[in-house]
Amino acid sequence: MRPYKADIHIHSVLSPCASLDMSPATIISRAMARGLELIAVSDHNSTRNCDLAVSLGEEAGISVLRAVEVTTAEEVHCLSLFPDDITAHHFQEFLETKMQHIVNDTKKFGFQLVLDRDENIVDEVEYFLPAALTASLEEVEEKVHSLGGIFIPAHIDRPSFSITSQLGFMPPDLSVDAVEMTGKITEVQYPVIRNSDAHYPEHIGRRFTTYMLEAPTFSELFMALKGVNERKIISVLP
Repeated sequence: MRPYKADIHIHSVLSPCASLDMSPATIISRAMARGLELIAVSDHNSTRNCDLAVSLGEEAGISVLRAVEVTTAEEVHCLSLFPDDITAHHFQEFLETKMQHIVNDTKKFGFQLVLDRDENIVDEVEYFLPAALTASLEEVEEKVHSLGGIFIPAHIDRPSFSITSQLGFMPPDLSVDAVEMTGKITEVQYPVIRNSDAHYPEHIGRRFTTYMLEAPTFSELFMALKGVNERKIISVLP
């Protein structure tokens, strides 16, 4: 068991707010250059660039998890991570049934691209991915956990699109595996992590969390968030 440096909130070119330089291959090479050993591609309301990132990560020797940054009906952003391709694909199907399918204005918001390993565009999502789903915070949390996933309210200390800004409190019955903060760490009753929320290559790894793990895997991360068998969060750095 040893420390692993992780950044599990990174956007690819599938997110309209991300740079067109954020291909899965670029994400992986930049993450490795920053000394990261565990990352997650977590686009807005879509997992469609995850499989490629996982495959390229395996070839390069860096662990990549499948994730998504969900926008709930309350416009709360939540990180949701999944143990394998099957559960991630089931969650993608769930997302498709909850999308509002608002046409994306590429001039205003940017492109939403699905790439292949040669960085060719294989699809462009026409509806605006960051739009709020019709699913509530509780419904999303329940779906994530029913698939064996990890559920983390994102950047809870930000003045917009956070559980704090939208609700003003943490619902007492909400099952939360951790919370993500970007600024000064304040005392909360949940494990606290930091990630880059990178939209540009140079932002990857600007914030990260170090975990004590046996290996950089989903199951080990899950245990670290729970503090199981000496797995734990070691440090949370700005």
